[in-house]
Formats: sequence, C-alpha cells, structure tokens
Amino acid sequence: MRRRRPVKKFSLKMKKTLIAVMVAVVIIFIALLIRIFYLIETDNDNYTKKVLSQQTYVSSNILYKRGEIRDRNGTVMAISVKVYDLVISPKTLLDEDNKANSEFSIQTAVSCFGLDRTELEQLINSKPDSQYQVIADKKGMTLDEVSRFEEARETAKEEARKDDTKPVISGIWLEERYARKYPMGETACNIIGFVDGDHGNNGIEEYYNTELTGSYGREYGYFDSELNLQRTVMPAVDGNNIVSTIDANVQRIVENQIDKLKTDMGAENIAVMVMDPNNGEILAMSSDTRYDLNNPRNLSAMFTESEIEKMSDEEKATALNELWKTFSISHTYEPGSTFKPFVVAAALDEATTNPNTTYVCNGKTQVGEYEIGCANRIVHGIVTPKTILMESCNLGAIQVAAGLGRKQFYRYMNLYGFGQRTGIDLNREEKGIIHDENSLNTVELATSSFGQTQNVTMVQMLSAFCSLINGGKYYEPHVVKEIINEQNAVVKSERGKLVKQTITEHTSSLIRDYLKETVSSGTAVPAQVKGYDIGGKTGTAEKHGADAEGNYIVSFIGFAPTDVPQVAIYVLIDQPAVEDQSHSTYATEFASKIMKKILPFLGVYGDTKSAE
Repeated sequence: MRRRRPVKKFSLKMKKTLIAVMVAVVIIFIALLIRIFYLIETDNDNYTKKVLSQQTYVSSNILYKRGEIRDRNGTVMAISVKVYDLVISPKTLLDEDNKANSEFSIQTAVSCFGLDRTELEQLINSKPDSQYQVIADKKGMTLDEVSRFEEARETAKEEARKDDTKPVISGIWLEERYARKYPMGETACNIIGFVDGDHGNNGIEEYYNTELTGSYGREYGYFDSELNLQRTVMPAVDGNNIVSTIDANVQRIVENQIDKLKTDMGAENIAVMVMDPNNGEILAMSSDTRYDLNNPRNLSAMFTESEIEKMSDEEKATALNELWKTFSISHTYEPGSTFKPFVVAAALDEATTNPNTTYVCNGKTQVGEYEIGCANRIVHGIVTPKTILMESCNLGAIQVAAGLGRKQFYRYMNLYGFGQRTGIDLNREEKGIIHDENSLNTVELATSSFGQTQNVTMVQMLSAFCSLINGGKYYEPHVVKEIINEQNAVVKSERGKLVKQTITEHTSSLIRDYLKETVSSGTAVPAQVKGYDIGGKTGTAEKHGADAEGNYIVSFIGFAPTDVPQVAIYVLIDQPAVEDQSHSTYATEFASKIMKKILPFLGVYGDTKSAE
C-alpha cells in the first residue's frame, strides 16, 4: 500500500512575499496611469501631430480621358465627355442626427433636378441600409444640368461656415465620369466599334483598346509635424488619339447609297468597300446591317418589339453578335467571275498564256463527269485573255487555269492571300476556304477558275485586286492611319505596309488595260462614270445549299482612273430581291452611282471628254 504525500502548506513567509509583489504591481500600474494622463493633459498636441504625421491617405482616383477616334480629315467619330451621376446615401438621409441636413438636401435635389419627391422618398425608404444608390434617370448629366445643384451646395457650405446652425447638403452628391459618345451615330459603326465599361468592343475601339486607354491618376497626402496637410498628385494620363483611314464623307455616301438600294430593290445583304490601292488604306467599308454606336444593344432594327420580348438572353446575345459582325471581313462566299482577273494574271505572269493566245468557247464543255457552260450557254467563239475578261467567258477561264496547272494555281492563290487572314487591324476576320493543291483535281481547278467552290472575304478580294492594278504590290489592309498622344505627337504612323509582290508590273499593266476595256465595251458597261476612265470586272455567283437554289450573289470590283489607279471599289449584292437575280447589272449600276459621288470627294478628277 502506497503512502500519500502530505500536502504542502504555504508558510507565513511565502504569503508575505506574494502580498508584497502584488502591492508593487498595483503601485507601478497606478504610476503608469498617472503618467499617461499627465502626457495627455500637457503634451497632447505634440503627440497628436506625431501620430498624424505617420498617417497617410490616398484620395480617390483621378479620371483619365479615353482617346478620340477621328477620320482621316480630323472629323471626330468617337469622343469621351465628362458627365455626372446623381448619387444618394439612404442611410445618411434617414439618420435622425442628420435630419435638418437631410430635409434640406432632399428639397434641393428635388428643386434642382426636377425629381418627384414622393418617388425619391420611396427609394430612400426602400433602401434604408444602403450608403450608395445612383438615381437611374439622372445618370450621364452634362455640366449645365448639374451647375444649379453645385452652386446650391457651395452656397450652403459657405453659409454654414458663418453660421453652424445652417444646413448643408449631406447624403446626396454628384459623381463625375467620362462617357463615350459617337457624334455620327451609326456611321462606320463596324469600323469604329463601341465601349463596354472600360474596354472596347468591336472595331477600332477593341483592336486599339490599349492605345486608347489611359491610366488613372492618384492624389496622396500626409500631415506634417505642424499638422498641415501635404499633397502629392500623380496626374492621370489620357489615352492616345486614333486617326483612322476612313473618310467620313465617303463613308456616309456609301451608306446612303446602300440604304437607297435596300429600299428600292432589297437584298439579303449589301456591302461596299473602298480602298486606296497604293497603300492599303480603307476609305470606306459598310453593309446594310448597322447599329447606333450610342445605343449598340438596340435590336429594333432587326426585330419587332414583340419578337425581342420573347427572346431569351442567349438568343439576344446571338442576335447582337450578328448585328455587330463586320460583313466585309467576317462573311465568306463564292466570288464568281470577279475571280477571273486573278487567274488570268497568274497565267500571264507564268507565261502559260500571253495576250495573243487564243482559246475556243463553244458555250459548254465536259470536265470529268460534269458539263460546264458559260453563263446562259453563250458561245463566245475565239477568245483571248483580254476577251475572256471582257466577255466573262467561263470556258476561256477554265482553259487558262488548265494551262497554269494546279501547282501554280495553288501557289498564286496563296500569294494573293486567299484562304488566309489579311492581317487587317480589326478582330474576327475569317480566312475563307480554298482547295489545297492535292484536291485541285480537274473539276475543282475548272470551277475555281471562275470563282466557284472556293470561299473568300471581301477584304481578301479587294486587297489582292489592288495588287493586280497597282504594279503587283500587295499592301496589308488597315483602318488606322496614325496614333497621336495627348501632346499631339505622332506615336505611330501607318503609311502602308508592303507585304509582297504578287505579279510583275508588266502583267499589272495588261490587267488594267483588259479591265478598262471590260467597262468601256464589255460586260461592265453600266459601271461607267461620265468624265472618268473606269476599269473593273463583274461577278455572278450561284449560291449553293438547301435553301439557296435560284439565288445569286452579284458583284463588281473596279478602280479609277485606269492609268494611275487611286481608288478601288468592291460592291456586293447578296440575293437581290428581284425575280431574276443572275444579272451583274445590278452591281455595276450600283457601283457607278457610288463612284460618281465619291471620286470628287477623294480628289480624283477625270477627263470630261471620257465616255459615260
């Protein structure tokens, strides 16, 4: 059995020692409290200053201004303007200790902004814990609209300084921000794009977002040893300005003509591009699907109000993406006979044909298992490279392509940029589809020669066409000419990026002559413009697919003047709303009307003795 240890008892000596220690701690604690109170009473200001001098604050960000977008002549197409939103703090306005200020603030806001007091009070009472509530119908106000309220606020503040019983505006204030505005509405909408929040969406706004976006400034402050507020300001840096290649006057002419044709005749799609063939600058680009840049989510141009109401969010998103799509770079199609100049030029360059080579057109020919004919089975008889283009002879083009061979045909198609993105400075460009070399069998080579069974985009066609008429120089197409900073110094200048040589100058000279004859006495006669020598080629492509039978795309690609081209144009009408669609006349007449109006605007003047 284990023995229990005896419990130790504190001795009297130990008890006295513990009591002495506790008394000493209490005395020290009391001494510290007395010292603290003494310092507070005698040196409060010095210590306050020391504390405050170690405290910093950061003010709210200083706004930057997003860069402008202008046309080539300086016309402003996108600008950021300072606007004001009316904001309230329901929690502050309902604070009983702030009652006099709240009443004064509410009454001032009602008076200055024409608000309905009952509605305002309902909003305040419905959000009692909210410290931040924007008044929906008082967003984006101009300086003129808010000046009366600002004057009332400053006056009240000044009176309160003189008499602290006077009320001030509290719980209601204005917030300033920059809002994006588009003075020209829907003009060049697919080129300009719009802003979503702080980021561009579509067009130049999106592609050049980094250049257009500035950086916020900040204001730092601290209290010095004398309790004075010292401030350090890092100013905001505004975004760079963009000078586009677009001519706003030409763009509006093009859009007006598109709208007129849509009203007069109608079509599934109508699109036009105008380019400077000597540097790749796009002067105008539009289609019949446009939207107001100041209200880019408005679908009323495409759907009725009842149709929009029935749409799901996903359906609306799909519809908006279609609305915002840039037809000229995102839509692919079979080009038809506007493709023939590329084939003839390639054969001339490779010397598999020459200006005197003759071919026979009997109206139709057998290619593999298929019978292929000229349009309307026309028999052209003996044709040369020139008359193949002038008369748009399918059979002649087939023979030229056969002589070129699939290897060289494929090489030139790549050289022209078909089946590839052009590199245009806009997003969502499509590549199109061309036959690869191994699939260019006899039938595919034949149909490709007159622009069927291969898909292209308008920007591919016009960029490559410009190289046919300018001496063989392929320039990268672009919509921005210059980038300028806020000091008006040029940050970047785009004068035309020469990418490659497609054909020789000699071949280019022959093509210009052939296309001049095509307009003066060939299939493109309706494209003539009085006072100008116009060159160009027509196109009629039958559409394929379950719902496409009997539907056509008609087009015209041309230039002026024919000796030294300064303007190239491409017009496309997808499914003209007429009984017999397969006539390029619709496109040539349309192109003529546009060129007649835009050439003088672009400083291109012709010879008044020239034929119509």
